[in-house]
Amino acid sequence: MSTSTLPRPGAAADGREPLPITILQFGAGNFLRAFVDLMVQQANDAGVLHDAVAAVQSTPWPDPALAHLEAQDGIYHVLLEGVRDGAPVREFTRVTAVQRIVRAHEDFEAYRALYLSPELRTIVSNTTEAGIAWVPGDDLTATPPLSFPAKITALLLDRFRHFDGDPAAGLHVVCCELIEDNATTLREYVLGHAAENALPEAFTQWVRTACTFHDTLVDRIVPGFPREEIDAIHAELGVADLSVVKGEYFGLWVIGGDPVIRDVLPLDRAGLPVEFVPDVRPVREKKVRILNGLHTAMSAVGLLLGATSVREADARPDVAAYLRALLEREVLPTIPGDPDALRAFAASIVERFANPYLHHLLGDIALNALSKYRARNLPVLLDGWAAGREAPRTAFALAALLVLDSGRLGPEDFTPRDDAEPLAVVRDTFDAHDVEAWVRRSVLAAAYLEPGDARLDRLVREVTGHARALLAVGPEAALAALVDG
Repeated sequence: MSTSTLPRPGAAADGREPLPITILQFGAGNFLRAFVDLMVQQANDAGVLHDAVAAVQSTPWPDPALAHLEAQDGIYHVLLEGVRDGAPVREFTRVTAVQRIVRAHEDFEAYRALYLSPELRTIVSNTTEAGIAWVPGDDLTATPPLSFPAKITALLLDRFRHFDGDPAAGLHVVCCELIEDNATTLREYVLGHAAENALPEAFTQWVRTACTFHDTLVDRIVPGFPREEIDAIHAELGVADLSVVKGEYFGLWVIGGDPVIRDVLPLDRAGLPVEFVPDVRPVREKKVRILNGLHTAMSAVGLLLGATSVREADARPDVAAYLRALLEREVLPTIPGDPDALRAFAASIVERFANPYLHHLLGDIALNALSKYRARNLPVLLDGWAAGREAPRTAFALAALLVLDSGRLGPEDFTPRDDAEPLAVVRDTFDAHDVEAWVRRSVLAAAYLEPGDARLDRLVREVTGHARALLAVGPEAALAALVDG
């Protein structure tokens, strides 16, 4: 099939209806385009929304990917692949909702015109975990300020003055950064910049009452530009799209805070996987313990067994049996809520492991695994103990992680990437003749428990038993004994 290029900016042939720009989006990376912008497009197609997005490049350095998107007038395709009800799904969507691209540092006046528009209602952001950071003394009069919180403070201040403090000019800020309390933290920093710069109390009150800040939980694996299969994709599309983005079919967007946001972004009414809740923290806890916790356990165990990807590890009957028992017997009993709803949510998670289209590398999941275990898995073990239950599979995951990071077992080409100090303790103090002392040093270095904690001896004892088994009989036999037991 021959291919043509996507329409150049302003071409009438693009078939796109001009829509009011109601969403100002900080960032135009793969995730936002395969998640937020795709959902806006789908809601527009369903007649639930009639809105467009303006993507802002808020950093001062060149972005080649954004240049490709700009050359296509913001038009691109999303390819979602995955499993639904046990059957493979492969779905293309042409996204035309991104109708403006502006570089805040290069064309401040165009950026300012967008954020002062009376049509604007919502700010969406994904500035990475480092984006929502406190930078003291950031100049609010700069065009624009350097840090993202200072940019938002200056934007809101300019808008407050432009509309004479009209409450109707307030904005709804929806943060997608992968940190806890993302929008709540941003709001604190905005108010902090206001205090630092002695801004009028009327502005502070306007931010508190006319603007809403919404913490979110986002979940979709987005590998990005499918370089290895791009020629076949172009042939299938019939156009040469240099901004096509590939993502996982599964998606979940949980938006918390003031319920007014459901009327502003009624994405759930288009059948999209969006939930509006008063507080995202219980949902985050559920997701972290089920999906992220199983990922952390799988990465260490799978790498010790020679697997390289989630799909490859999940295809092993012993790993699948281990994960199923870990989930059903240790993880789910620690999560409050309706048991049937929890099992349904867990089933949707486990189904993702077998996605035939995504190559999710265990080595990537193992990044910062020592700290991830502390946040994702250790609470399951401690909550289980507090309730009088055993948690041998969660303890086994820690033993597998420590043995893997020690370098004594596992693939030769695996290099652990973690916090330097605890990783050095795990690698440099290994002692095959005194495994228990090594485990104790490692557990303390990773700050899993404090020296005076009454649970420390039990944790060290149980992890030591599994570590000895891994070192003595190998990971396959040790896992088989655990699964059979």
